[in-house]
Amino acid sequence: MALFQKISQLREFIEEVVKILYYYRGRVIFSFSGVALGILSICIIITTIDGANKKAQEIFEALGPDSIMVFGGGERQRAARIRTSSIKTGDADLIARVEGIYDIMKIYSARNVMMRYKDRNWQTQAVGSTTNYFESFSWGFQAGTVFTEDEYDRAEAVCIIGAKVYEELFRGENAIGKTIVVGKLPTTVIGVLEERGGSVGGPHVDDRVIMPLTTVTSRIVNEKRYLSAVRVKTHRDLDRTIEDIRHVLRASHGLTGNLDDDFTIRSSKDILAFVTVISGSLLLFLGTASIVALVVSGFVLANLFYLTIQERKKDIGIRRAYGATRKGILLSFLFESILITFIGGVAGILLSVILGSTFEKLFDIPMMFSFKVVFFALLFSFLTGVLSGLRPALKASRIEPIEAIRG
Repeated sequence: MALFQKISQLREFIEEVVKILYYYRGRVIFSFSGVALGILSICIIITTIDGANKKAQEIFEALGPDSIMVFGGGERQRAARIRTSSIKTGDADLIARVEGIYDIMKIYSARNVMMRYKDRNWQTQAVGSTTNYFESFSWGFQAGTVFTEDEYDRAEAVCIIGAKVYEELFRGENAIGKTIVVGKLPTTVIGVLEERGGSVGGPHVDDRVIMPLTTVTSRIVNEKRYLSAVRVKTHRDLDRTIEDIRHVLRASHGLTGNLDDDFTIRSSKDILAFVTVISGSLLLFLGTASIVALVVSGFVLANLFYLTIQERKKDIGIRRAYGATRKGILLSFLFESILITFIGGVAGILLSVILGSTFEKLFDIPMMFSFKVVFFALLFSFLTGVLSGLRPALKASRIEPIEAIRG
């Protein structure tokens, strides 16, 4: 019997709170909108950071923990986005002799090359490489196969296209055996790569065409002396191998004393470090935005409750005269505040789910939703409701019945 009585009292309490919130619905909507925007920012923070970390781990695993990339141009030139050709084809042979290296891949990348198929055009990068490109990057195929050693030696006009290029040029049509124009060179498509998804902080991973290095350097860019990059794998410690490669290249390029390197060396560990920086920037920017939104919405909510208390002073006095306790008044106002922010939190979560795919397409940042997103969103909603509603609720609970009714 006592249980049914408590359930009935709880139901009446909730119904009363809902009626009050409906009566002041204009203020409620204004308050919950601010909370929803703040929670939306928090959801974006968590999903983008989780997505970026997941993508970085996938790239790290694909590259392998034992991989090293050597690029032309020093740190300053690369920071200023100045393309410098400094890695010679002979340097790759010197690097291959470094102790512990068991796999080496030569790369020349020609950017902003126009691709044409029928009446469709697409600008992308044409990557010339040795035949071990796909095995080294653990990159599978949707269809087709790799170019052969014979095709490489003869500089055949064949290519493997990325998923993005396939989507833009063929749009579901079978691409194998078809001819596309790469720059001015008619080229036969012999393969389509599996989709890997957008890259964090760089060009789209799937937006590329891979061809034999000999074809790109002799028939597209006419550059046979320099390479864009060399990629190696090593059995030895990465840091020791990097130092050996640096020593070999500095000697080859005649760099002595305090002269800066005219090349840049990156290892697979740098990817994780880079994504950590990106995640930190996202956390700082979006975290500040979400905190500001929640603080402002909490401040507005608190002031609206103070205003509401003045308007409901007589009602509070009557409730106290009929036996309502200070604790009951306190819980009533506090519940109203938490309910508003909870609704705002749910709205923020729903907005993040709806807008998630849009953010992915606009900013090319992977987003990963999980239970953690919902947990933190509702936790911040609850805390905002408690902190913004506690002082007004305490003030309401301290109103004396006689003074309230006279007022």
